Amino acid sequence: MQNTSSTTRKLVITAVLIAISIVLSIPLNMGPFISLGFIALGPVIAITIMHVPAIIGGILEGPWVGLVVGGAFGVFSLFLASQQPAGSPNAIFVDPIISVVPRLFIGPVAWLVYTGLRSANMQLRLIFSAVAGTLTNTLLVIGAIALRLNVPFFATLASVSVNLVLELIVASVIVVAVVSALRGTASGRTGSSV
Repeated sequence: MQNTSSTTRKLVITAVLIAISIVLSIPLNMGPFISLGFIALGPVIAITIMHVPAIIGGILEGPWVGLVVGGAFGVFSLFLASQQPAGSPNAIFVDPIISVVPRLFIGPVAWLVYTGLRSANMQLRLIFSAVAGTLTNTLLVIGAIALRLNVPFFATLASVSVNLVLELIVASVIVVAVVSALRGTASGRTGSSV
């Protein structure tokens, strides 16, 4: 049975990560689809880091926190898509099978990789978890789009391959930095799940 401070910490971390996901998703008035968590590097290349809080939640507090944070990211993505004008490319995310369901798996997959590599170096565990969570987001969203809209999976994957490579790198750097910093702050805590 978990003690009260552990449960409180889990709830606080979950709430903070959900808030960060929402802030990263809020559109800026700099153009279509631009937000703090969606970085355009020109007309063709754009990367997202909106899935990273779900990865961090899974690593820090386990699969259920990762699932809840990823679900919140998906629900907010669905809400934002519903605000888009008709014909907008982002409008495909009004389908919860595309916007919500894939995001539920980001944190649990990251946690599974993190715990499965227990004997590995901590930085490698974090990098592989970030890669696994990022791939989960991308592959499941593309898979859901292929399933629901009958578009070719591999052609869509190929069209985002440069973005995906950049997202893998950026997510890995952020996850290593954030989790390492939090582990450093919490190193005096006993029974930490970090």
